[in-house]
Amino acid sequence: MPQFIGRRLLMLLPVLLGVIVVTFVIVRLIPGDPCVTMLGERATPAKCAVFLERYGLNDNIAVQFMRYLGNLAKGDFGTSIRFTRPVTDLLGERLPLTIELTISAMLFSTIVGVLLGIISALKRNTFIDTITMVIANIGVSMPVFWLGLLLAYVFALLLKGTPFVLPPSGRFTAGLALQDLSVYWGLSDLTGFKRFIVELMSNTVLINVVITGNWPIFWDALKHILLPAIAVGTIPMSIIARMTRSSLLEVLGQDYIRTARAKGLVRRKVIAKHAMRNAMIPI
Repeated sequence: MPQFIGRRLLMLLPVLLGVIVVTFVIVRLIPGDPCVTMLGERATPAKCAVFLERYGLNDNIAVQFMRYLGNLAKGDFGTSIRFTRPVTDLLGERLPLTIELTISAMLFSTIVGVLLGIISALKRNTFIDTITMVIANIGVSMPVFWLGLLLAYVFALLLKGTPFVLPPSGRFTAGLALQDLSVYWGLSDLTGFKRFIVELMSNTVLINVVITGNWPIFWDALKHILLPAIAVGTIPMSIIARMTRSSLLEVLGQDYIRTARAKGLVRRKVIAKHAMRNAMIPI
């Protein structure tokens, strides 16, 4: 296993290098003056000269590329043109939200997808089977952006004033805030990677809540992330549902399942103890 992982990692290096080269070349081939893009109306010849010198754009392409590789190796992704801030800072701010949305969508797609697949397989060729597969087919073919708009329209507008209303945007209600874990732990003098990790934990709701016990903000954040998680997780949920149905039906037709039934085991135990264990392997 270690040798297999090592070979895979070595195979990944040329792919990463190829992506880096292509990205670098494409950016250099984009028409336009980077000075005008960054400075806008303030782009005078004198300021452009300073700008080009500061970012090393006066050097030849080979020198720029080697500097680019060196900065990547150090974790320096440069400065954002739009926000004029280090890209690493912007990634650090948005990484907790990405983690939360990814985990939420994964949990939704796995739990709901497996349940729908099991129900559909156990009710094969019935009305329930047809309905669940129709839901799965619609889910796998519906664009995420359209589903997001539809969910926001239904749960934030049509159901407004009911207990089922859900917020269409935001991370949690204005006025609520996560506690800074560096202050909570008395570690305000942290720097470098340790500071990055503590800030990441501080801005991730689930981790922050478990540490600080601030459960009201957790439930509020859960309501806010529910619609995005459903929108992002619907396509994988539909795929998992169809895979679960197909796998479970295949397992239910195996000889050992028929043997278990012939021995007098109740259907629930056969499915839970024997069929599901093997049906979940592909999932």
